[in-house]
Amino acid sequence: MKNKLHFNTKVNRIQVSTLLVSLAMLFPVFSVIHAENIISSGTTLKVMPGTSLVSSEALTIKNGATLDNAGTLILKKNLTNENPSPNTIGSGVAEFSGISNQTVTGQNVIQALTVNNAAGVTIGGSTRVNGTLTLTNGRVTLGSNNLVLGSSAVIVGTPSASVMIVVTGSGELRKEFPAGFTGTFTYPVGDDSGTPEYAPVILVFTGGTFASDNYVGVSLANTKYPDPNITGNYLNRYWNITQSGITGFTCNASFQYLPADVTGTENKLSCTMVNPLPWITYALTNSGTHVLSANGIGTFGTYTGVKSTTPPENQLLANNTIPGGTITCYDATQVLTVAGNGTTFLVESGGNVTLVAGAKILLLDGAKVNSGGMLHGYITSNGIYCGASVNPLVANNQNGETVGVEATSANRFIRIYPNPTTDLVVVELIDAGGDATAHVTVYSMVGGKLLQKSLNGESRFQFSLEGRPVGIYMVHVQSGERSEVAKVVKN
Repeated sequence: MKNKLHFNTKVNRIQVSTLLVSLAMLFPVFSVIHAENIISSGTTLKVMPGTSLVSSEALTIKNGATLDNAGTLILKKNLTNENPSPNTIGSGVAEFSGISNQTVTGQNVIQALTVNNAAGVTIGGSTRVNGTLTLTNGRVTLGSNNLVLGSSAVIVGTPSASVMIVVTGSGELRKEFPAGFTGTFTYPVGDDSGTPEYAPVILVFTGGTFASDNYVGVSLANTKYPDPNITGNYLNRYWNITQSGITGFTCNASFQYLPADVTGTENKLSCTMVNPLPWITYALTNSGTHVLSANGIGTFGTYTGVKSTTPPENQLLANNTIPGGTITCYDATQVLTVAGNGTTFLVESGGNVTLVAGAKILLLDGAKVNSGGMLHGYITSNGIYCGASVNPLVANNQNGETVGVEATSANRFIRIYPNPTTDLVVVELIDAGGDATAHVTVYSMVGGKLLQKSLNGESRFQFSLEGRPVGIYMVHVQSGERSEVAKVVKN
């Protein structure tokens, strides 16, 4: 049985000290308010457990008024809370199920919030949910306001481009976490810039200290990160992650993007924290699932997918594994740092990595190359970085140990002989590309530059390894846009 309580005046002003919507405890009550509804200052409107109250028109809670909802409040239009400080509207469910866009205004503390409106709900003030946020239908748009989920809050539903939280303004979806938290939380976020697109963020905390009132906030933009030096290969999407009250944490993050977000070649992209500087570059993208991943995060910032043809000034490679069959290159105009500070960089068997820097390459603790993997590096002398480099050089770690050597490659445009050698080495250009100047650089086993020579129209160059230690030397030849490395073995 359903009983309806009708308020038929033009404006319902609830002015009694307390209004209880119930019929004792005999059976549930289904109450309907049919006009603009105002709870006046000094008034408490109570919705009792097991009771549903439907407001067909806008509901306003005046400053000094109280809405104590212990049942279900079904709102068909806007909710305005004029209390100046965060104000609870009860321990029950607030359901927004109108047919036109609804706005939640003011500082509302809601225990359980249900969104079931295809036209969407707009957060017009800071809103907090302490219990369950149910996303049934429609998008929740934050604009410049935050939606805060308490430490016990959960999100249920099946998010998608039509059922998600839009975080493209300055407002964030913020989640608080209990002390000692470890586990996973998914931020069901996206954009509605033109075509609505779902681009969720998943965080997995493996440790950390969580103070009271901590949070991690997420927002995003459906555009290229605004750095004019990012060129070539990048996403037209980036995510901002902020945090407060969390220290000493480690976190793994994944970011879902759409194929339409990609400019350039997708499988060249890496998940990169581009702000704050320097760039921290994590794993290569999974181009099959269109997911960026960053493991072992200890500080948050702005993340996107990028492999710029214009190198950053400095770059750190952290917690990155290069699988077999992958050939990639990383660069920086000044310092390129690999691993260190508890992070790792692993080249698996069959993986091939080139490192190019303008001033320094640092291979720190945590950098490792498995047997059969290749890690090469050199300091550019002509300002040419990954964009033109094909088969660069051997790199060394801090202790001067060789961490990778180059295998013989096909389709060479240079020939090196005799090889092995005991002294003289001849570098012959098979096809240098016409009259282009060729730059020849010879490196030692530990990456030190031994000599450099420019060939202008010459097809051969000879040098001596007399007096040099037995081992492997690398010869790098750059001619026009072609770049090649050969390995020379001295017996």
